[in-house]
Amino acid sequence: MEFKELVEQIAVKVAERIAELEESLQIEAPSSVELCPKPKILILTEDHGTACHELLEKESLKHKFEIICALNEEYQCDSQQFDRIVLGSFSNTSLGKIAEGIGDTPFTQAVMKAILLGKQLIVPNEEMELFQYRETAPKLYYGRMMQKIEFLKNIGIQFCNADQLESILLGNEGVPEKKSCTGEPAKEVAEVCENKSGGSVKFEKRIITERDIRTAYEQHATQICIAQKTIITDLAREYAEQRGISFTIG
Repeated sequence: MEFKELVEQIAVKVAERIAELEESLQIEAPSSVELCPKPKILILTEDHGTACHELLEKESLKHKFEIICALNEEYQCDSQQFDRIVLGSFSNTSLGKIAEGIGDTPFTQAVMKAILLGKQLIVPNEEMELFQYRETAPKLYYGRMMQKIEFLKNIGIQFCNADQLESILLGNEGVPEKKSCTGEPAKEVAEVCENKSGGSVKFEKRIITERDIRTAYEQHATQICIAQKTIITDLAREYAEQRGISFTIG
């Protein structure tokens, strides 16, 4: 047998053996493998039936996130596993405890752990018990309680209106620009007044919010110039009163 013929026979045998091995090795990938697990949202509440539980039924959120209620799990949830945490039914008692670092309930313990882990916490304003007493509470006492909320904001907890929550969770936090009749974005600019004595800020906006007043306060403003028809929200006015900021028409 010639050498060339021998090599061809060996090659045929090798090819046949490879084909046999390929048929016998049937490796099936698990059908339930989740290559890209969904990010998780944890709902932390003190009791059921609160507005934030509507998130469990939001199809837009269920498509993007795995949403878990801590109460349904009897608080047996590891905050480390969650990307975002929504707080609900936030009582004055829990507000005071969390601000002072007291975790003596499953709710306050879970919130404190999430804060220490650096998690993103979001609170709908409608879930804050304190805001129910805006009109009746003594200003001094209400101001002291508001300082606790400011403390929570300063450590990174985000407060928003309930109708903004879904958009924030989906990452659409920006407010769409208002268009004028000419199609150009409406101007809503806050600018510092040219005041030699300092401490004065001018807002060229139709509506002044608490965030605007906070910005002015950070600029060490003691007086805010507004237009005649400017609307000041209740929270903005309260924030200004607590910090001795006055309004003038100009």
